[in-house]
Amino acid sequence: MDIITNGNAISEGLGLDLLAKSAAMSGLMTAGIKILQIIGTLFLCWVLIKLSSSLVKKILDAQVQKKHLAMSERKASTLNTVAGSILKYVIYFIGLMSVLKQLGVSTESLVVIASAGSVAIGLGAQGIAGDMMEGFFILFEDHFAVGDVVTIQGITGTVESVTLRSTKLRDASGAVHIIPNGSVGTVTNMCREFINATVTVGIAYGESIDRAIAVLEDEMQKTTDMEDLLETPVVAGVIGLDDSAVTIKIVAKCKVKTAAGVEAELRRRIKNRFDKEGIEIPFPQQVVHLIKEA
Repeated sequence: MDIITNGNAISEGLGLDLLAKSAAMSGLMTAGIKILQIIGTLFLCWVLIKLSSSLVKKILDAQVQKKHLAMSERKASTLNTVAGSILKYVIYFIGLMSVLKQLGVSTESLVVIASAGSVAIGLGAQGIAGDMMEGFFILFEDHFAVGDVVTIQGITGTVESVTLRSTKLRDASGAVHIIPNGSVGTVTNMCREFINATVTVGIAYGESIDRAIAVLEDEMQKTTDMEDLLETPVVAGVIGLDDSAVTIKIVAKCKVKTAAGVEAELRRRIKNRFDKEGIEIPFPQQVVHLIKEA
């Protein structure tokens, strides 16, 4: 009898051990399946973001090519960055809700989480909401767009991206400035239809002003070969009587983003012409008077 009892006890122990191991394996498989589902959800979100961004870009590129709609490339680029930002946030939110549901969070709890998130945004993220509203105004009122050269908060640079929350500028030195849209304020846009290139040149006081202006006007008439110019440069006249020079100003209407190149070329031509005509461009100098006392 003792042998039979011991055998039954061993059988029950082995059975309980097998049940425990089976339960552990089942739990591991369930956890593994959930992990795979979460990874699959995140991967699907990444794929959807890529596909939606590509689709939006194709649609906007098609609008640019349609002549009757006449959407500029700069506006299409801006809409592309903003639409991509919106789609990314929406897909991330849906993915987060899906992951929470896979982790066992009930639908009622998801509603409570979404409501709490809305309250948090309303109370603690008013600045973000303001930035996003300003981003919409920047976009739809076309204050500036990707590729424009602008001055914002004293920073001059090329707009690299515009999202709902911020604007990214790259200045001439290559530094990137990220400015919240709510803090943009006054914008100086140097990429609207045309821009003026301005050149000032000084001549010596001993030179004839009228002759110098006549030479400059004649030289400006020879700038028809400069493709970036929209009109013949205008000699505005004398704008200053400085310490060692009479300053004359030239204004040239040119294509956007070409002002620096136009100014450099005009200075080169003016210097060569003045050298040819014998008109002196002075350099800073001081005259010292020596008084001999008796």
